[in-house]
Amino acid sequence: MAFFSRNFVLLWQGQLVSQLGNQAFLIATALFTIEATGSAVLVAAVMMASTLPLVIVGPIGGTMADRHSRRNLLVLTDLARAFTVGGLGLFLLWRPEAAPSHVALIIAVAAFGGAMGSVFSPAVQALIPELVPHDRLAAANSLNQISIQTSVLAGQALGGVLYVAWGAPVLLLLDAASFAYGAAATWLIPPDAAPHVAAAGIREAMSQYVVQTREGIVYVWRRSGMVAVLGTFAGVNFLFMPVVVLLPLYVRDALKAGPEWYGFLLAGSGAGALAGAAVAGALFSRVRAAALLVTGCVAGIGMSVLLLAAARRPEAALASFVAIGALSSAINVGILTTFQARLPSYVRGRVMALVIVLSTAAAPLGMAAGGVMGDLWRESLPAVFAGCGAAIVLLAVAASRVSGFSELLERQRSAESVP
Repeated sequence: MAFFSRNFVLLWQGQLVSQLGNQAFLIATALFTIEATGSAVLVAAVMMASTLPLVIVGPIGGTMADRHSRRNLLVLTDLARAFTVGGLGLFLLWRPEAAPSHVALIIAVAAFGGAMGSVFSPAVQALIPELVPHDRLAAANSLNQISIQTSVLAGQALGGVLYVAWGAPVLLLLDAASFAYGAAATWLIPPDAAPHVAAAGIREAMSQYVVQTREGIVYVWRRSGMVAVLGTFAGVNFLFMPVVVLLPLYVRDALKAGPEWYGFLLAGSGAGALAGAAVAGALFSRVRAAALLVTGCVAGIGMSVLLLAAARRPEAALASFVAIGALSSAINVGILTTFQARLPSYVRGRVMALVIVLSTAAAPLGMAAGGVMGDLWRESLPAVFAGCGAAIVLLAVAASRVSGFSELLERQRSAESVP
């Protein structure tokens, strides 16, 4: 860790702990909801409650990250989530019975956490470039991706076991403690300056937020390279989601494999993502042809999905998923690093919020499309996968031909000269 500054290490390790705790929240609330109601729809409602605020109020969160101290926003949002999740855990300790009425409270807490995340996520992405030298930015994003993937894998592996041993209330209290730890670690970072201009009243403040949020959207819209990169990022998420939704059916019907292979394929993707994040940090810090690297990764995902469509043995499908995980992680590191390095600080939070909003919104749309395709073409799942893979390859080709795409990703361009 000597490679990074003390302040970045404080931010990174605090968020690693809080990410582990967040996995506990997701698993505890999903299992408790199933136990209380037996309804898959309500489980989906809990998951949607935590993600929809990112889409609905995400741009406002980015504006907040540009108007106020980013460090202070991280501390306050972590503390707010610690308070609400901890309160939910204490309530379930007091009323431990799995009652359907408790699910409404869980959905409310999940929605509040999603709203806090809509401020937290762009603030983190906007703050990182202030904590590490320019030549270490790719390595810092790589380390972040590694921590995210590690926390997901560890949380998924341990969450179910701990739920059985301790129950939902204890897992929720652990999650609250992890958020409090993240807030304490971030508080040790020196406060950053914020170009905040005080408003005369609530109405004027809201007007300023609306105007500045619109300015962030216009800033991106006027730069064709940014539009192309963001569209490609969202498009890959949308086109890959049908594969995720239909994967259990694909394992059973196309591969003729047991349900354990569903878990193996997901684990393979996670392992690939870890490897991809580790390699991407070195690649994007040294390679100047970043546009070629990003489009190559996107096309590689498409080719891997095409190979998945052609696979008839689970081992071949596992190899495809490892490749998909590695390439996806490399794209994440590349795009985050590019935007962080090229954007001036005053607009960085708003643009990073748009990155998060577009990628988040694309996922449920792709899931819905996958469900429809699965019902319409249940007997032709490999053909559905092939169509998704071919579309991703075409998307890579189309993006590379858009004016400004390559220029944005060239490493020698400065933030002020973004096309």
